[in-house]
Amino acid sequence: MKILKDLDTLMRFKSISEDRECCKAALKYVMDLADSFGFETKTGKHGDVGIVDLGDGPETVGILVHVDVVSEGNCNLWDYEPYALTEKDGVLYGRGIVDDKGPVIASLYAMKKIKDENIPLKKKLRLIIGTSEEIYWSDMDHYKEEFEIPDYGFSPDGNFPIYNQENGLMDIELCFEEVMPQGVGDFRGGSANNAIPSSASYTADGQEIEFVGKAAHSSTPELGVNAINLFCQKAEKEYGMKFASVINKYFPEGRYESELKFKKIGGRVSGKGDLTIVPTTLRQEGSRIYINFNVRQCFDIPGKNILEALRDMEEEWGCKVILIENLEPMWVDDNQPWIKRMQLITAKYGMDPVCRFAPGCSYAKSMPNFVGWGPVFPDDPDCAHMENEQQSVASFLKTVEIYTEYLILEGQSEPVKKRNAR
Repeated sequence: MKILKDLDTLMRFKSISEDRECCKAALKYVMDLADSFGFETKTGKHGDVGIVDLGDGPETVGILVHVDVVSEGNCNLWDYEPYALTEKDGVLYGRGIVDDKGPVIASLYAMKKIKDENIPLKKKLRLIIGTSEEIYWSDMDHYKEEFEIPDYGFSPDGNFPIYNQENGLMDIELCFEEVMPQGVGDFRGGSANNAIPSSASYTADGQEIEFVGKAAHSSTPELGVNAINLFCQKAEKEYGMKFASVINKYFPEGRYESELKFKKIGGRVSGKGDLTIVPTTLRQEGSRIYINFNVRQCFDIPGKNILEALRDMEEEWGCKVILIENLEPMWVDDNQPWIKRMQLITAKYGMDPVCRFAPGCSYAKSMPNFVGWGPVFPDDPDCAHMENEQQSVASFLKTVEIYTEYLILEGQSEPVKKRNAR
């Protein structure tokens, strides 16, 4: 099946977000594939974002995807090669099958079907392919500097059904000055700011001491076991490490909103959601220990309140609090006609069409009037950022069908905008 061969080729790029050259190579592969299908394509001047267009009209329907991925985590916990597509008993395995290389190929093939069948459109369909969704969204900033923002659309980078609300996202780093125990060092844990780490380690008298947890997306920490928490239990008990005592007391495993008290804002608040704040990476540089906390802030606790609460503890904890990134929560009005049409397709495929809240964070937050929609179905495992990331062949092919049907329905609907006179 050619679609799976093309997906396999894309997944063989080890396009971890920090490897910018490999991410750009993966993007080039997708752009070359789109060119071979006969699409009109563009690549941004920074080389970090690509565009695939189909049709024309006064409105543009956007699809936001990305070719970068988080690292594989603990290789020993994979049953299959992470950077390839493996099919076993009707299930596809590999890093990016759901986040987000599978949706890249699914969306491209949905547009290909419309093109190949010469289905008339009243709007432009635009696939926007990014390369740094898993880190800092400079690619989307570059896109908005150079190209027009679509009128509305979706990001297939989460779950079905439709998610018109998302938690906010923050990365906050705490830097501790520590007196290192003699013969002990090389503290490390995690490999991505937005993943629950499955491994952490240090060396003692030349021997590596490793802690093995279970990876999960950092927006759903309850699905994993945080190896940094396991590490800190030992580090405080054996060596009295200051950073470890802070994590054990204020950010213990299983208490994902932390033991700190955060100020809530009063009045009417759109949306909902729960706060989570979890350690995701740990590194040592000499006498300094750096710990990244990935925060998913809800609507009634703004990012500034979280930062304020942490900075109030700097003196007591003996650390420096550093803000790395802050994206506020997102909400999109679900009464718009394009969402109503999306709900029709969602219901047709047997899913509840009511719009929902997502604890995670996607490119939908990067532009107005974008929602999260797929690719993980309600009864399928939610395994983004985990070892053995997977999706069934049937579910993958169903996403192609769903996106094709919606893009046809939306592309043929009457535009609200009027075409400018020329």
